[in-house]
Amino acid sequence: MTVLMTDVHKHYGTTRAVDGVDLAVHRGEVVALLGPNGAGKTTIFELLLGLVRPTAGTVSVLGHAPGTVRARVGAMLQSAGLPEQVTVGELVGLMARAYPDPRPVGEVLERTALTDRAGRTVTTLSGGERQRLLLAMALVGAPELLLLDEPTAAMDVASRRAFWRLARASVADGATILFATHDLPEAEAVADRVVVVAAGRVLVDAPPRELLSGDAHLEDVFLALTEESTTTPEGAWR
Repeated sequence: MTVLMTDVHKHYGTTRAVDGVDLAVHRGEVVALLGPNGAGKTTIFELLLGLVRPTAGTVSVLGHAPGTVRARVGAMLQSAGLPEQVTVGELVGLMARAYPDPRPVGEVLERTALTDRAGRTVTTLSGGERQRLLLAMALVGAPELLLLDEPTAAMDVASRRAFWRLARASVADGATILFATHDLPEAEAVADRVVVVAAGRVLVDAPPRELLSGDAHLEDVFLALTEESTTTPEGAWR
C-alpha cells in the first residue's frame, strides 16, 4: 500500500480540517482528490508529507510514518516558492543532491520539456513553465509517490495535456500519483479513482466510470454530492 489513512482527524482548536478520513492508494494508481475550497485537501497532503501530525487516527506512506521516507516521495505544493534569480538547471540540480539515487538532471529537463529553458532564471518563465519546473523538481529524485496539489492550475488546455503525458510517464516507471484538483474534466480524464471530499470528510471514493450514468458528467455528480453535504457541522473547516 502506497498511502493509507485510517480514521484520520486534524483539528486546529475547534476547527476540524480533516474529520475522520479513510483513504487507501495502491501502487501505480492515479487518484484525484476533488473538493471545494476548504474541503481539507491541502491538509491531507500536509499530513502525508509529515508537515503536520494528525490529532487522531493513523497515517502511513510507503509503509512508514509520514516524513520518514522523504527520499521516496516527490511533491508539488501550492505554497511552493521558487528563488527567482536561480536558473532552471541549477534548481533541478540542487534538488537532485537531496536524494540518494536521483535521475540525471538532463534527462529530467528533457522529460519535462525544459531543456531549452535550463539556463533561464525563474523570473523569465511562464506560469505553465513554472509548473513544469516544479514537476521536474518533484521527479528528479525518482520518487515512488508523487503528491501534486493543484498541479495544472496555471496551465492552458494544451499545457495540461502535455503535463499529464509527462506525469503518466512516471507512472509507467512505477510511481503512484495522488493529486488535488478543482478541474472536474481533468479528474474524469486522468484519474483511475476519484475521491470527493467536503468539510474534511470523504463523500465518495470510486473510479469515474462508476460515478457516471447515462449522459451524466463528473461535474454533475460532484455538485450533487457536495450539495448533499451543505449542512456543515459547527467548527468544521470552511
